[in-house]
Amino acid sequence: MASFSSLPNELLEQIVGRLSQHDTSSFCRLNSHLHTLATPFLYRHVDLFVPPSNKLPRIDYFCLNILKDSRKASNVKSIRLGVSPGESITQGQQQLPHDSSFDHVYLLQKAMDIWTNETMFSTHAHLKEALELREYSAYAALIILVLPSLQHLHVTDCKSTTYDYLQALPDTLAPEPLGTPRFLAQSLVRRLSSITHTSLVFDQTRGIAYHNPNNYLTADHFLNLPNMKSLELSVRGGKRHQSTLGTDVPLIRRIRPTNITTLVFRHSGAFIESTRSLFQCIPRLRSLTYDFLFDGFRVTHPVVDLAAWCDLLQPFQSTLEILVFSIEYCNKTGWFDHQPQVSEMLHGCLDMTHFPKLHTLEVPLPFLTGDSEFSIGTQVAPLLPPNLRHLILRTDLSHAQHVFSLNPSFVQNGLSVKASQRIAHYLMLARRDVSYIYQTSLTLLDQATALESLSIWQPADPSLAWLDSQVEDFATTCRNKNITGKILIPMLLRWKNAAHWDLMQEKVVFDREAPGLGPGTRFWRKEWEGRPVGLATQYLSYVLEFHPVKIYL
Repeated sequence: MASFSSLPNELLEQIVGRLSQHDTSSFCRLNSHLHTLATPFLYRHVDLFVPPSNKLPRIDYFCLNILKDSRKASNVKSIRLGVSPGESITQGQQQLPHDSSFDHVYLLQKAMDIWTNETMFSTHAHLKEALELREYSAYAALIILVLPSLQHLHVTDCKSTTYDYLQALPDTLAPEPLGTPRFLAQSLVRRLSSITHTSLVFDQTRGIAYHNPNNYLTADHFLNLPNMKSLELSVRGGKRHQSTLGTDVPLIRRIRPTNITTLVFRHSGAFIESTRSLFQCIPRLRSLTYDFLFDGFRVTHPVVDLAAWCDLLQPFQSTLEILVFSIEYCNKTGWFDHQPQVSEMLHGCLDMTHFPKLHTLEVPLPFLTGDSEFSIGTQVAPLLPPNLRHLILRTDLSHAQHVFSLNPSFVQNGLSVKASQRIAHYLMLARRDVSYIYQTSLTLLDQATALESLSIWQPADPSLAWLDSQVEDFATTCRNKNITGKILIPMLLRWKNAAHWDLMQEKVVFDREAPGLGPGTRFWRKEWEGRPVGLATQYLSYVLEFHPVKIYL
């Protein structure tokens, strides 16, 4: 077997480009040749996240390295800062332990040189003090201050461990009151202007929502970044924000136009009046993803008013091209047959007939029909956009959404007859809902003849997947209508590792662009055709760890 050193550099670069930061670091230590080749990759996508073990990364050494070597600083394209949503994480400011071998004098001198040569934010004196105390957040702010080519900024923290000084950086770009001009060094403006994507309070590795819903982050500070095109955030907001009607706490205090075109809400509550202030800052919105999460409480009235959401989106009739809605209403500590009633969640249906630019729509089926009960007798007459080309149906709100197969040993020893009967009845309802989605997909193929593709998500549990005969009928109808047909399979319960929460398998059963080819399969992680993957997975991520789930090998 060939060693790494004997492989061509082009192949080695492909290999290293797919490694994690930890694995890339190990790769660099194999020999001097691989160290030279892989070091730029080590500094390309930097992860300084505080893991669930609460062990602080050596953010001080990374900061020192980029201050000493501008080439390493120029290599950084994305950086991940903040703390894990794990229960064991220490809240509040965190300080690195004293290290006598660390050249702290040099780092402080370099920081002072930057503040002397460039107009800085008003809290630089406090930042100097925080650096002397070796605070994690102070190093994070200094790193962002000096990176010249940073494009993606990921900050995941709802307890100010990272935000205290970091949020002051984009504030330097905000206009002074009464229009007083700021005199900023152009080098500072250029560095902050390189950031095009910002992600706030979302753990992209584990996909787990933060546990304290009573705190939420305002994106106000980060809207000052002039070239930001994409914003991703999670806004739980506490129970006061879970009602569609009862809140007027704005997310944004100062309304101003931005260049953002893509907006992604991860596991967030439904509160229209609060989000309106953020939408007013995004006049050219092209892509919206909203992942609703209602976890562990009962609601007394529908909290997702689809007519109200259509009204909220009216200003984007001439710009909105992609719309994705997902929804999860769950009690994580209960089994799938003890979940809240979904009929309490939804009011109305989507009317997208006035959105001529909207070409891609991904939604749960009840968002189109207005029927969260998945009644067989419901007439399917969705109010689709006039120029819709790609429609994707989700299993959200169905009985099949949260089903997981029980470990056989547990079933034999731990279930009463009554519990077994209740589970059997629930599984019957789940199969009924899956059958309804199948029948509706065939109806939509007959109705929406202008579609270019129709994609159907399968339930997370493979025992509820479409039968082979149903897949064949779907493929045949797609072929007859000349519409690309795809089956989308979430891998979380099909593979062993919980890290696959955002991995999906795409099966193309018919491709209108290549009708002579047979079915094809591809895997996608994090994104699929420019849209997020791993939506509405909080319950299943939890039960995979804490409930007796059967794992499919």
